[in-house]
Amino acid sequence: MNINVNMKKIVKEGLWIFLLYTFITLCLLLATDRIERLDQLESNFRNTNSSVSINLGK
Repeated sequence: MNINVNMKKIVKEGLWIFLLYTFITLCLLLATDRIERLDQLESNFRNTNSSVSINLGK
């Protein structure tokens, strides 16, 4: 019985770590896509902007 409890705990912790990793990866992919689109729209995006902003109002 003790082995089943430990396995459930390990699987639960692993699932939370996997979900956190997936969420962070998705955020990074969305951010790089947004930067790439801005870079295509304005050719001098990297030279003029010295700060990073996040638009959460969509």
